[in-house]
Formats: sequence, structure tokens, C-alpha cells
Amino acid sequence: MKLLLDSMLGNLLTWLRLLGYDTEYWKNGDDEALIQKAIREHRIIITRDTQLHVKAVQAGLRSVIIESPDTVSALVQVAEKIGIDVTFNPLNTRCPDCNTPLSLIEQAPNRWLCGGCGKEYWIGRHWRNIGKVLEEVSRRLKGE
Repeated sequence: MKLLLDSMLGNLLTWLRLLGYDTEYWKNGDDEALIQKAIREHRIIITRDTQLHVKAVQAGLRSVIIESPDTVSALVQVAEKIGIDVTFNPLNTRCPDCNTPLSLIEQAPNRWLCGGCGKEYWIGRHWRNIGKVLEEVSRRLKGE
């Protein structure tokens, strides 16, 4: 599943890549160019822009309109509307910066290396917050 976020949803970019989804971020350009990119690359558009959403649907694209600026609520909406899995899979995660799939470093458990930009990632203190957010998303999806 390939996703394309508009410029209003930069906060979701890292989360979707962390979850292993090939996610591009549209910072500049008009709606028509974004729609053409989605068509060319077979991407689902995720946006907070109602007009863009309508144009995308009229062009025959899948599009998700996000109503909440809250990260947890937005991830819940994406999961409900297009069926993404919100469980972290250490064997299927992507670089938050360049979108390249990460490789587990065999000799260092819980560490990943990006073959695209060379950055190394690991489970550190920030991981508690990541876990809490993903747990809350899962809880809401289960209706708890």
C-alpha cells in the first residue's frame, strides 16, 4: 500500500513510515500535480483538504479525509478507512527521513540501518511514547 500525504499532515508521515508504509509527503505544488503523482505511482491520498479529497475521488483515486489534527485520532481514521495495521513490525519499517525500508542490524538487536541515507535507529527512551501512542490507537480501534 502506497500513501501520499498532503502538506497538512506532516505529523503522520513518521508514524506511517514507522509502521512500514511507503509514504510520500507532498510539501509543494498544486492539487492537480499531487493527483497526477498519486495516479502515476498508485498511491492513496491522505489529506485534511476537503477540496483536494473531492478532486481525488472525482479522478478515480482512493482518498482519505482526516478530520482531527490529533495524531492518535488521525491514525485511527486511516486504519478504519483503508485498513492499515497499526502494529509495529521490526522486520517491516521504513526510514522516517527518506522512506527507504530499514534493515535490522544482526549484531545489534533493536537497531536498524537505512540503506538510503545511512542513518541508524534504535529503541531508546522515545520508544515509550511510540508504544503509548500505538497502544491508544489499537485500543480505540477495538472500541475500548
